[in-house]
Amino acid sequence: MALPMDQTTFLAFYRDTMQSYSKSFKRYTVKLLKDKGLITFDEQVDFGSAQYVEKGTTISSTTMNPRFSGFYELLEFTKLYKYSVPIFYESSSEASLPDVLDSLGCYSFDPDDFTPTFTISTSITECLPLYWIDGSDIYIKFVLQKSYYNPSNDLISYRFPIVIYINTETGILEIRYDSTRYDPHFSRDDYRNLVIECIRWLRESLNLKLFTCEHRALIPTIKGNTDGSVKIYKQMMDLSSGGAAELTASESTDYVLPFIGELRELISENEELFNCSPAIRELLTKYLDDKEATASYPYVYVKWVMPVETDSYMIKITFDYFDSVYTVMQHISGDCKDLGRERMNNAIKYLCESGSYTKGVELWPES
Repeated sequence: MALPMDQTTFLAFYRDTMQSYSKSFKRYTVKLLKDKGLITFDEQVDFGSAQYVEKGTTISSTTMNPRFSGFYELLEFTKLYKYSVPIFYESSSEASLPDVLDSLGCYSFDPDDFTPTFTISTSITECLPLYWIDGSDIYIKFVLQKSYYNPSNDLISYRFPIVIYINTETGILEIRYDSTRYDPHFSRDDYRNLVIECIRWLRESLNLKLFTCEHRALIPTIKGNTDGSVKIYKQMMDLSSGGAAELTASESTDYVLPFIGELRELISENEELFNCSPAIRELLTKYLDDKEATASYPYVYVKWVMPVETDSYMIKITFDYFDSVYTVMQHISGDCKDLGRERMNNAIKYLCESGSYTKGVELWPES
């Protein structure tokens, strides 16, 4: 088990994690704090339980204040994650999932009554997760310690949450996680291992039978959607010649993927220039690594179209990825204002209820 930290060190993990997120996510977080009545920028007005903070210091001041721990723990349950792996499940236990979680000693999370344990584990095997019930949905959260070097070459420790979302109505779950901060030693196999560890925990601790996500009906089902609310935006299919073809919807807002090899050559030829800005170099390098990791796998981009374009969102679905078994969904932020769980929940619900995803073969222990 992880050893407890002092309060200041523990709270610094909240701060340094939030500081590493994008500006748009920080703005989203500040808006949530204001909308929930937790903060105010007006020190002359009595807002009851609202905490006065100076503009520009909201993240740094609230993360280091223990009264906001429940807020930031809840944010990790409800935020948008970059990746998710969908898996169908069946429970072979007579007890309900919450009862099984309680019997394991897992903590039931109450955002209004939360006291941290001041521990953060380094692996799933030693981590005792929190769980949160919202209606018929169950969220199980593991938090791991990770670290990275910032542009000043300081080693920064941060929280790396992994959320298992269980939709009890459709019998599907998702393993949700972000990409790590830039780490040249963290590879695609490390993400695979995280997913496999979660699968092993679900099978051994919760006694669940797990099944692959069968996706053969996805493309024809979505192409047959006549109302235009969900549509195929782009797809890549392997060719029998060994090559691949990318088919793109004819939209003026289409993405154009760069030539990965040429970009790497550009970075190499301008090494001194990129060394002057290591943050930009690392950002580009990580982007290219991510693109290369999925380049040889068939995928589709699926777009959920809304009346207001900034409410629309897109997901890249890569088939037969880890071990040629799992489907990986990449949730693209783009211009979408929704940086919370709703779009993820709506997407997986649609894909299941439409028949785009169906239960496949059982995953065995070696999977």
